[in-house]
Amino acid sequence: MLKKQIYYQIKRYIPMRIKVWQVLVFSLFSASLVATSMYTTPVHAASLTLNPDSGTVGTQVTITGDSFTGRLATIKWNGRIVAQNIPINEKGEFKHTVLIPRAAKGSHTIEVTDDSHWSGSTASAVFKIVPKIEASPKVARPNSEIMVLGTGFPAGETGITITWDGMDIKGTPASANLDGSWSINLTIPLTTKGNHYIGAFGNITPADEIGQIDFIVGPAAKIEPLAGPVGTKIKAEGFGFRTGEDGITIAFDGEIIVCNVVANADGSWTSAAEIPPGTRGHHKITVYGSSFTPIGTIPDFSFEVTPQIVLEPTSGNQGAKVTALGTGFAKNEKVSINFNNITLDTSTITDDRGSFRFTFLVPQLKGKTHVVSAAGNTGNSAQATFTPNKPSPAAPQLKSPHPDTVLKIYNSVGDVFAATLKYTAGLFTRTRNQQDGYSQAPKIVFIWTQPAHAEDAQYSLQVSSEIDFATPAMVKNNLQNTRYVVSQQDVLPPGTYYWRTKAIDSIGNEGPWSEAWKFEVILMPSGVLILSIAIPALFTILILAPIVIAWRSRRQNW
Repeated sequence: MLKKQIYYQIKRYIPMRIKVWQVLVFSLFSASLVATSMYTTPVHAASLTLNPDSGTVGTQVTITGDSFTGRLATIKWNGRIVAQNIPINEKGEFKHTVLIPRAAKGSHTIEVTDDSHWSGSTASAVFKIVPKIEASPKVARPNSEIMVLGTGFPAGETGITITWDGMDIKGTPASANLDGSWSINLTIPLTTKGNHYIGAFGNITPADEIGQIDFIVGPAAKIEPLAGPVGTKIKAEGFGFRTGEDGITIAFDGEIIVCNVVANADGSWTSAAEIPPGTRGHHKITVYGSSFTPIGTIPDFSFEVTPQIVLEPTSGNQGAKVTALGTGFAKNEKVSINFNNITLDTSTITDDRGSFRFTFLVPQLKGKTHVVSAAGNTGNSAQATFTPNKPSPAAPQLKSPHPDTVLKIYNSVGDVFAATLKYTAGLFTRTRNQQDGYSQAPKIVFIWTQPAHAEDAQYSLQVSSEIDFATPAMVKNNLQNTRYVVSQQDVLPPGTYYWRTKAIDSIGNEGPWSEAWKFEVILMPSGVLILSIAIPALFTILILAPIVIAWRSRRQNW
């Protein structure tokens, strides 16, 4: 019997043990799959953006990647590696710049993969190549040879022709290779010195798709600007001079203003100069070098001188001595000087170069800016600005009413009775056009001090029930004195107020606001109120009492 029980217990236990083992294995396997999925599968597939996404061969393109899973990226151009081992940050992002290699016109693929080897961690974008041409060198003399290079043309395009200033150059057809590139050696024609234009077109590519490039036939020079007053700083540039040529000179009407400039290895040079005194109108600027580039090789430039006056000093106060320096006027021209449209007493005559010097004393100043003008008898004129340097007024100091002063509209019973009689009289004399009602202003005199630098100033006064003066109850501007007496037209009903003031001088400089002081306006003291009520009542009783007594006596006699 005991053996049977043991047998049945073993028989029941073995199947249960197998099932538990199977469950454990299945659970561990599922957890492994879930963990693997969590750590190897990204939420989003990788993506690329290109900036720009089109351009010519040699364009610098910024590639931005997002949602990559690896740590190092590889960039391919049409399947060929152009950059690798590019770091990817923890967010799966990277940014890298590449130069577009030589390739034919059209769309090309930029592909990025990382070292995770996951299929979703590969992304691509399309870059579109357009054609362009270049010239080397960019400056040359007539009959010298240059090379014109084309890139980004259709693969194998034929009939490519060069144009010079819009005209076809015969004998220059070329064909592009498989990457859309070609080159032509071009002899510079006998032509004028200076700027010219090189273009190209082919059997497939039209000329307007390529545009034109600038080319300078040397020796040539450039001057900027070509107009302005005496003292204008000009920039001079030269191209196509002899390598290392020295003695390069710039002259103004034959007078040397720059000399001994030396050309660089490529025959270019840069210099600066200042326009010397000269009369109004056009003047000649000449650029030349040594015996390799004598006078006349480069065409002269025309610079237009315009009138100008300069003040020394440009700021000051009334009575200051100022010198007006005029240039660019006509020779021996009579010039009068005005200050704010007021003609000064004397005039002056320009010298042979159209220049003059005139000294005057600054008259009375009103306003922040003043115009000094010079007008010649041949029509030339110029203006300059003079600025007062007078300091702004300081903040006034308040004197009265003192902080927390209590002011009464009616100080006595007499004031109350007088106001009542005045109001009653007004009822009979007021016309329909007059304003109804009667207002009694408090007896207030605002007093403050004259601040520094405010000898000729006016004042602004503000009274407000708010400490920030957002909505003032009373505003008075252009006050001539450092006090203001509140008039009957000023309405200040009972309440708490703040007051402040500031100064504005004769040239418009505004000083800061003073501090704000608080005061209170009440209708009348409590004692005056009691008496104002009691006296009329007592007076009424005294008048009515005899009448009442007499009436009662008469009634008793009835």
